[in-house]
Amino acid sequence: MKHKGLVRVLAFTLAGILTLGNVSVNAGGTISPAVDRGDMSYVTDSYSNERIHNSYSNISYDYVATPYTGNPIEINAEESLVSATGVLTDDNYGYKNKAIRLEIDDSAEYSVDVPETALYILRFDYLSYDKSILPIELSMKINGSYPFYEARRILLETTWIADEEKSFDRYGNEIVSLPNKLLQWESKFFKDASYYHADPLVLELNQGNNLISFQVAEGSLLLGNMYLEAIEEVSEYTGSELATGDQLITIQAEDFKYRNDSSIRSIAEFEAGLDPYEITNTLMNTIDKDSFKNAGQKITYEFEVPVTGYYYLAMNYRQNDKGDFPVFLDMEIDGKVPNSEFKAYPFDYTAKYKTITLNDYDKNKLSLYLEQGTHTISFTINMEVICHVLESVSRIMSEINDLSLEITKVAGTNKDKYRDLQITRYIPDVEERLYGWANELEQLHDSVKIYSPNTKRIASFSSAFIASNQLRSLAKEPDELPYRVGELSTSINSTNKQLADLLDILSKNRISLDRIYLYQEDAKLPQKPGFLTRIFLSIKRFIASFFDQAYSTNAINKDNIQIWVNRPRQYVELMQKMIDDQFTPETGINVDLSLMFDAQKLVLANSSGDAPDIATGINYALPFDLGIRGAIKDLTEFDDFQEIASRFSPGLHIPTTIGDGIYSLPETMNFWVLFYRTDTFEKLGLKVPDTMQDVIDLLPELQMRGLNFFYPTAQMIALRNFHGTTPLIFQNEAELYDYDTAMTALNTEESIRGLSMLTELFTIYNAPIDVPSFYQHFRNGDLPIGIGDISTYNLLVNAAPEIANSWGISLVPGIKNEEGEILRYTAGGMDNIFMFNSDEKRENDAWEFMKWWTSAEVQTEFGQTLQISYGTEYMWNTANMDAFEALPWDSQNKKVIMEQAEWIKESPRILGTYMLERELSNAFNDIVVQGDTLRIRIDKAIKLIDRETIRKLEEFGYIKDGEVVIDYEVPTLEKVYDILGKENGGR
Repeated sequence: MKHKGLVRVLAFTLAGILTLGNVSVNAGGTISPAVDRGDMSYVTDSYSNERIHNSYSNISYDYVATPYTGNPIEINAEESLVSATGVLTDDNYGYKNKAIRLEIDDSAEYSVDVPETALYILRFDYLSYDKSILPIELSMKINGSYPFYEARRILLETTWIADEEKSFDRYGNEIVSLPNKLLQWESKFFKDASYYHADPLVLELNQGNNLISFQVAEGSLLLGNMYLEAIEEVSEYTGSELATGDQLITIQAEDFKYRNDSSIRSIAEFEAGLDPYEITNTLMNTIDKDSFKNAGQKITYEFEVPVTGYYYLAMNYRQNDKGDFPVFLDMEIDGKVPNSEFKAYPFDYTAKYKTITLNDYDKNKLSLYLEQGTHTISFTINMEVICHVLESVSRIMSEINDLSLEITKVAGTNKDKYRDLQITRYIPDVEERLYGWANELEQLHDSVKIYSPNTKRIASFSSAFIASNQLRSLAKEPDELPYRVGELSTSINSTNKQLADLLDILSKNRISLDRIYLYQEDAKLPQKPGFLTRIFLSIKRFIASFFDQAYSTNAINKDNIQIWVNRPRQYVELMQKMIDDQFTPETGINVDLSLMFDAQKLVLANSSGDAPDIATGINYALPFDLGIRGAIKDLTEFDDFQEIASRFSPGLHIPTTIGDGIYSLPETMNFWVLFYRTDTFEKLGLKVPDTMQDVIDLLPELQMRGLNFFYPTAQMIALRNFHGTTPLIFQNEAELYDYDTAMTALNTEESIRGLSMLTELFTIYNAPIDVPSFYQHFRNGDLPIGIGDISTYNLLVNAAPEIANSWGISLVPGIKNEEGEILRYTAGGMDNIFMFNSDEKRENDAWEFMKWWTSAEVQTEFGQTLQISYGTEYMWNTANMDAFEALPWDSQNKKVIMEQAEWIKESPRILGTYMLERELSNAFNDIVVQGDTLRIRIDKAIKLIDRETIRKLEEFGYIKDGEVVIDYEVPTLEKVYDILGKENGGR
């Protein structure tokens, strides 16, 4: 195991500066701007990412001032305040002086008298007083401008404390405990929100008066005093003392006391070498690596030292994600890193848990001096060692995008294979650039190879070598680039896709911790079970698994309300805990939850008479199939149905409306919004489209630069479902069915207009028709705008850190009607909850549960608890609009989503609707891909659809011998409003 200090000497200080391709890395690890490529005036625009050019690494490289060495300079919150939209208050939870209360969109500006031109670090006193689980998010300007790109986003985390009592479910299994947010004043240095830089970011300030301003983007806080301070260096390591004695202190890693991210959690693993370990029930015994993975995350333990003296530090851990490459942790004792050896300590790859004692690069054990009493030890994930790699790869990706756009400008978007185009005449240095990037990627690999000296190629960098080989292949035949430009940045296996994968791999630092030991020379570390013991315990665990009935349909009390849940186990555990703690004590109704892995099991269970009372987490299309067969309850029969149903967007009720009845309630909703790259639109001076005509007008501006617009139908490969085919039909004020005859209405002028607009978007206006992943193309930048749903939103929030702060959302572009209103109809159906028919008492009890479960209070608590316990990727997109407003999501984005949710209009479900959905998909493919004429192809589809509809109506008794005997009423939005008791049809 090698140490960071040695790496810095070898990797960064050879001859003072190591030049990596087109980037220079100075001795401190910061990166210089890319080399000047000469006059490129033949390129009309520059699309290089501002985040790259104005990054802290580039800006700080040009600092000329010397570090400040004086005492801290206090910036009093009251005396230095120039202006603020927040409120200066002394109601400040015991702070030493007045503080300013700031909420979303509030700003504050301070005047600071700087004694000398120098380099400073900035520290904040703050308190987060609301209940939000999201960190406070600020932006900061110095004298009216951002000092560097990272100042656009500052995160101020909150400390979370573990619950003193562990949580168990009704089966005796330990489950994730909910942490508590500490309402306390915090103090934090100004740092990079991505934590590429682990140390405080340095500000170069001129002598005299300087203005420092802040604007709040998320959260509510009290902002106290600030401090300009000298740069603090960690003490250099000078050697370790022998830890004489026989003391052994064992800390269970799952029992951390504090964390700066609520989602850091423990997990139970059935691994015999872990402690604690139980064969039958689950016990938390390790840190969940999927929760402890991001740079800047910190966990803290309290422990007692029985005897003053020196102690070695050992850890039982597993780091099996980064092949051949370590994860780096900072370690603090009582809030301070002891010396440089404990800064960015590397934990090597290991497929299984292993115990190591921390040592220096000479293999000497590292020791800590601890006095008798209570102490804390903290671990923080550090990525600064590979910061130059991450930033260089991001820059290369940006430059590759620039080259792709240059090639498109020269060659155009329609490539003629018979046209002899010498791209090197227009872009003379194209070969140099391609080879330069290839060389630089390999040199970046070599710059960190000291952490894996026995490996020829680090497995975690495999994507870098794939990208390098692709670049060399392109460089060999530069004049073929117009025909291979997709290999640079737009195809699913492009160079930029490989580099994005590299960033993903390197940015995630998953590590599992089992135990931490502080021990002395004569102490014996616990031995792991031997091979035979482990085999024996594994066999016992295997046998016990056959008797595990937790959340099984076999472990139920028939007198209780039975609910089958089509969701992962952690959701079910949390639901059952809330039911046992809240619902049952309040109502006296006992409930058993069972895991259901296949919703189709409901059909079989109903046929055999074994159906549950309630099913939840079920696709919104299934209730119609059960309801039309009389299997599930018409919820309108309950007196308070209208009150309960008004919790949701009315358009979500359409698919489960049959006649005058509604047979399920929405549990979660999908949402469709317009995603756009703010950086691209700002650079090109483009406006975000508000209507589909705006989209059509925008397309030439995008396409002339090799960019395009994404419409979601392009991502639906096997079946272009209603979510992709119906919005433009509804926006053109058409319907899928004729209300009087129940036959399809696709041949009305309004429907034809909507379908023409949909298909012409691809056939005439050249929107891409086959996009396997809008998310990936949006990251790459070649599709800087498009319509996406909750899955795209979740990915961009949680899996695209390189474009954080570079994208936004807006309402879906719509169609302006004759009254001038823009109709923005989209789909929104997702998961529903419904009850099966039973006796009156069970139905009433089931209805009580459905009312409780879909209430704003319960849905809010469930959504917040999911994110607190499991992380921001566990987004609970509740269909209850009041609850959605209270979810811990970005506040500005929530406003857009909630406004768009008012336009949800799901497609009606009638007998044979599956044929309509299928034929719409087939017609779209034939028109767009095969070139069929729209009206002829739609007429063909109508015949097939109506034939199947009539067949199904005959099957269910609505038609007999060709005559209508029972009118089938097609559900509409107006019908839903009528059932809900609304006075008008609204939208």
